[in-house]
Amino acid sequence: MQQMYPGQDDQTRRMGQQPESRAYSQVGGGQAYDGDYAASGYPPESQYGGAPERRRGPAVDMGKFVGSVIATAVVAAIAGWLIAWVVEAVFNRFGQPWANGGNTPTMYAIYGAVAAILAGLLWYLLLVGTANPRQFFSWTVGLLIVAAVVLPLLLTVPFIDGVAAAIVNLFIGLPILALTSAFSGTIRT
Repeated sequence: MQQMYPGQDDQTRRMGQQPESRAYSQVGGGQAYDGDYAASGYPPESQYGGAPERRRGPAVDMGKFVGSVIATAVVAAIAGWLIAWVVEAVFNRFGQPWANGGNTPTMYAIYGAVAAILAGLLWYLLLVGTANPRQFFSWTVGLLIVAAVVLPLLLTVPFIDGVAAAIVNLFIGLPILALTSAFSGTIRT
């Protein structure tokens, strides 16, 4: 009895050889399919057109991205307004005006919203142009928060007013940095 190899059937075993395969091509460059296939109504490959072009860069769900940026702007605006209002109330409680450069809590809310929108723009540019946008975003925004906290401490007189401005800036920057995960959720994989 002859030994049977995988893929052999009785007819192949009787002949003693492997069957000729037409799965990929035939010798002589012929078509890899029968004439019946061509007559079945399928158009030739040339009529299908080329493969669709792959998009370059990451696929971003723009609805979620814009929604995340707007939500971050709202949170940063509320944080800026609330902490500036609290700081101003504390200064008023002790009978001392807060030398904040004439900024009102409403102005700090606007600053927070604008900073969040700019952060969203930065996130998008880093997403399109860098290999690890979350890392670059965290470092960039982190360094900007450090600058926003340190500069009032160095430039504002009296010092206690600088501390208050630094606290307000910190409370505007931290939500923007923390809500980065909302932006990263907009990348489609």
